[in-house]
Amino acid sequence: MATVFFREVFGNELAPRVMSGIIALSIFGNVVVMTFTASRVKQEIAKEGILPFSLFFASSSTTPWAHLRRRFFPSSTNHQDEQSPSAALFLHWLFSMVMIAATSSTIPDTAYVVLVSLYAYAVVVLIGLFVSGGLLYLRFFSPERHVWAAKSGFKPWGGPTAAVIYTLVCAFLLCAGFIPPRSDSPFAKANTGVAWWIVPTAGLGSGVLGWVYYAGFRYVYPPLLRDGKVLVVDREALIVREHGEYVQALEHVDASWERRSGPGSNEGSEEGMGRISVVMK
Repeated sequence: MATVFFREVFGNELAPRVMSGIIALSIFGNVVVMTFTASRVKQEIAKEGILPFSLFFASSSTTPWAHLRRRFFPSSTNHQDEQSPSAALFLHWLFSMVMIAATSSTIPDTAYVVLVSLYAYAVVVLIGLFVSGGLLYLRFFSPERHVWAAKSGFKPWGGPTAAVIYTLVCAFLLCAGFIPPRSDSPFAKANTGVAWWIVPTAGLGSGVLGWVYYAGFRYVYPPLLRDGKVLVVDREALIVREHGEYVQALEHVDASWERRSGPGSNEGSEEGMGRISVVMK
């Protein structure tokens, strides 16, 4: 649409080509941001110890730029090298390859429609519903709702109105995906090349599989394979001051399975424990 608009406004073929380059640059920026964000999110999930080989995926490595800066631009100050979640980035790459391979048997147009629609349904709609619904739960139904209100100094205009509207919109889109389109609809199989139910089923199924994995890890794995022990995650963050701001330079994470003992202990059904400490420098 943007390229057609530029062609009609400027009346030549150069304008739409320039616009295509701008769009490509914008898409590249979005891919870089999503890759950075997804890798960090996967790393934080791994730090909670709930992924296979969690300590490996929670690790970080020094970036090539940090190596070059230390080699050619040494600093006299105690500067922390920049770290990158390389292992989590590999995990993100692996799942990206799985999704591309799953649609490789279709033509590029169909694969593009499926992947974009799946992202919109699973990430934008499904996660958006959980986030906005979680905010409403903390606001109205959580036993600690007054504590949350006291901690937050931000009071948005209109109160929870925006969260209510967003939750209702996401819930509508979540259900609307399972309504069959008409035969002449742009979303019919004749136009998209894929059955209408595949995207919402795959998107919702990914969330269901996540709950199944968590339930197995939480209720089945400890009593059967860990003799009722609970997962204990120790996290120690090193906070330094750079340019007048406090920055987390690194974080040491360790996970182990330990047996809980003492009054009220209930092996096999206790929540995992976590210990967090902060070192300021």
